[in-house]
Amino acid sequence: MKRLITIIAIAISFTASSQQIETFSVSPEMNDFAIYEPAGYDPINSTDMPLVMFLHGRSMSQGYSGSYSLYGPMTAIYNGIAIMEGQKFLILEPSAIVTEGWSSAKLHKVYEFVKAHYAFDHDRFYVIGMSMGGWGTLNYVNKYPDEVAACVGLCGGCDAKTPCGLNKVPTWIIHAIADQTTPISCSDRVVEAMKTCGSTDLLKYSRLTGNWGHDLTTFFNYWNLYNWLLKHDRTNRKIDNTVDFVNDPQYRIDPDIYLHLAFAKEFDFPIEITPEELEKIKARTPKQKGSNTMASNSGTTTSNNSTGNSGNSSSTTKPTTSNTSSSSSNTNSSSKPATTNKPATTSKPANTVTIKPSTTTSTAKPGTATIKPVSSSSKDVYIVKQGDTMKKIAKKHKIKYKKLLQINHFTKHRKIKPGDKIKVA
Repeated sequence: MKRLITIIAIAISFTASSQQIETFSVSPEMNDFAIYEPAGYDPINSTDMPLVMFLHGRSMSQGYSGSYSLYGPMTAIYNGIAIMEGQKFLILEPSAIVTEGWSSAKLHKVYEFVKAHYAFDHDRFYVIGMSMGGWGTLNYVNKYPDEVAACVGLCGGCDAKTPCGLNKVPTWIIHAIADQTTPISCSDRVVEAMKTCGSTDLLKYSRLTGNWGHDLTTFFNYWNLYNWLLKHDRTNRKIDNTVDFVNDPQYRIDPDIYLHLAFAKEFDFPIEITPEELEKIKARTPKQKGSNTMASNSGTTTSNNSTGNSGNSSSTTKPTTSNTSSSSSNTNSSSKPATTNKPATTSKPANTVTIKPSTTTSTAKPGTATIKPVSSSSKDVYIVKQGDTMKKIAKKHKIKYKKLLQINHFTKHRKIKPGDKIKVA
């Protein structure tokens, strides 16, 4: 089975509990993906479990040889940051190929697979993403609004000229005015276009000022981002204004995991699902919430007519045809979108809040600890040279070979080449 080189290779099955990650490569018609299952999860009976789907940016895509700094909810858990506040949830992290970006159609096949074979609360399915993943988030929710309870899209945009599907879903769009990679006009245009569809009562739009740029990865460490998501479900389409992870960001250490990370020498790798195991998973059918009957394996859902491709003009998958036209855009983190549509007016979009960057320490409830986002200094990163191998690098930096693989989230089959950046501490 094809080995994945992105976040899905993170070792999260490292504690004594039953939490684990499963990684999948099912078919070319859907993205490869990983599923994080918290301790106590039952794929047949855990029908009250919410599901969060995270879409990464270009730097985490398969085939991209740039930064290996990973982010997102699985990474937060791995780094000992508590993001589950009183409520455990499944995490679904698909993996995109850098030359394709995100295709809503392929993502939907992933969702249908999970829906058919994993128990979760279908009324509490959430989508979040940044940069290329921000485009993927808004494109997906716009096309499939009836299945999503809430979404958060950071520094992205949306391909559809009239993204009316977003008006049906509690949506929080976040973008920095000083973003030099994806201009804020991309989000401004989405907000203005949503207004042409009718009421935007379900929309929150934060235009960040100050030192904020394109890198908003720290938001995925805030437990109250996930708390905001969990305030919503499909049965009650109202946006929550009691939780504000933008103005009051909060992140906390998970003491059990943090101490384990501090003293453990080795971690287990996630479970790579073999063809034999895949057939067993396909054969199971989870229960539905509030019923003793099993869910249908069809996974069929209704959708809104809009474009199905993510914002990456180099995609080899053509956009889904629809009654609404779409504008092509390039969400590669190394360049601006190919087509930038400015807002219809020069004034600030309505229903928006301009936010200054918060301080690095966040408010936490009494008895809890806070932690700054994990980062690596330049001295901890080695630039691969001609003739290097991971074993040679491990020996040079006096670190165990297996440990070096683990801190870089590599398998032993991962190939390196000159110019790659390897964490060595």
